[in-house]
Amino acid sequence: MSFSYRSIVMLLSVIIFASLLKLAFFAVPKDNTAPMLNAQEVRQDLYALLDQIEQHSAFYALTPDKASPQLKYMASLIVEQYQDMTPNDRFAAEITKLLNSLKDPGAQVHDFDDQSGDLPLTLRPLNDQWLALDSSNSPINNDFPFVTHIDGLPMSKWVAASQAYLPEPAKQSQEMQLPWLKKLNLLREDLGLSIKPYVLITLINDDLQTQQVTLALPSHEPQAQLAASNQEDKTQDMSVLEFINQLSQFERSEFQDVPYQLETVNNTTVKLKISDLYAFELDRDLQQELLKGMTHPLLIIDLRDASGFSPKLLTLLSRYQDADLNNTLAPNVMGFAHYRRSPELRNDYLQPLNFKPLDALEYSVPRLKSLTRNLPSVDENKFSPWYIRTKPTVTPEGRNRLALLVSPKCRQECEWIAYRTKSWSRANLIGEKTSGDFARQYHFKLPNSGLDIRFSSSLTYDAQGKLLSGAGTEPDIWLPQNSDIQWQGLVSLVRSTKPKTQLIQTSQPTKLAQAKLN
Repeated sequence: MSFSYRSIVMLLSVIIFASLLKLAFFAVPKDNTAPMLNAQEVRQDLYALLDQIEQHSAFYALTPDKASPQLKYMASLIVEQYQDMTPNDRFAAEITKLLNSLKDPGAQVHDFDDQSGDLPLTLRPLNDQWLALDSSNSPINNDFPFVTHIDGLPMSKWVAASQAYLPEPAKQSQEMQLPWLKKLNLLREDLGLSIKPYVLITLINDDLQTQQVTLALPSHEPQAQLAASNQEDKTQDMSVLEFINQLSQFERSEFQDVPYQLETVNNTTVKLKISDLYAFELDRDLQQELLKGMTHPLLIIDLRDASGFSPKLLTLLSRYQDADLNNTLAPNVMGFAHYRRSPELRNDYLQPLNFKPLDALEYSVPRLKSLTRNLPSVDENKFSPWYIRTKPTVTPEGRNRLALLVSPKCRQECEWIAYRTKSWSRANLIGEKTSGDFARQYHFKLPNSGLDIRFSSSLTYDAQGKLLSGAGTEPDIWLPQNSDIQWQGLVSLVRSTKPKTQLIQTSQPTKLAQAKLN
């Protein structure tokens, strides 16, 4: 039997086309997050994690003799505990606790689907108690508004269990505790409680009378999730022409209308919310809003969720600063930093964080030695040379006052803003202690679980050589984070606060009862 030339070409074309389809099938990225891990996959991921930490973590390199055995011990406990199939979200929780032993505020675990049962109510801190609220932020029982026990255990036990998932600077933050307190079944496992489709809540009122309420847990519906997944796949399955058409209609976020605008609190006070410091640098309208607010007797800026490394906001706010008469050697020095050495990192790794090499100062050798004499000695095989950041060259002006709302979610450049304004006599920090996350992050994916791991690859110090990374900045006025602040009450409190020049530096931050703001 003979084949014509056309038949042979057609047959080869079909074979090539089938091969291309098969290659395309293998090339399509699979779901990164495996729903279950076997014991071998757990061990492989833990080995990869410890290896990456030893090579790239700046906090690990601070005390490797102490960190190494601790990490290996915690990893061995995970291996011993999870000999069978392990849910991916449970493994992610264990990795979170392991990373927190580094005391690194930048350590994070991403890309996992938390399938554990959530608490069917919202907890809100009020002084030393917890309000039990429904989805509309109303008490689930007006006569018994506070929750004292969950499943028969006091709230203190649940709070302590949630703190295991937080880095050291954020353990006392009520705002950072709330997402973990919501993970009911996860904490049940940690506390040795059984998993049930309901939860028993004990409520109390001001007369110390109690009432117990049983609430059903929200159920996960596999069919609904599958339908949503299929719908998502359909929306992602588009032709190249449609994709290009969408790109042509795309508008960069920095040129879109920013929802944050100057708002009036009273005839002497205005407030402004800033979250993305990169977007702020590119948005001249928002900068003009800030400058307009700085002309008022009191400007309140909400930085509770601010991040990014742009120095523009700190430069503008430096008009509120005092003349620096303390550091006569180098009055323009704001701090120092170095990064964990790695073959893939260039020597300009800290440039996006607004640091430059010491040589850029063009100081004499004796002056440089005096400038860096208080910096700690480090292993040059593990850390880069020192880099320096200088203060914005801005002349103080005006007599207006500034109030900044901060929280542990105030990160990166926002940490510098909190640290710098803390010492200004015309500025007040309000909120919770920041986490001390100044660093650039190193991130990678674990091979089996697909978890995205991030941790700090650089460390930051102040002008006197004191470690700032992981320390955090205490507020002047302590305020548990809340979304419904009564701004007029906040203004009254700020105006009643004594000027900082009359405060003792070692004093504790002013306590602010939550009831005054609600």
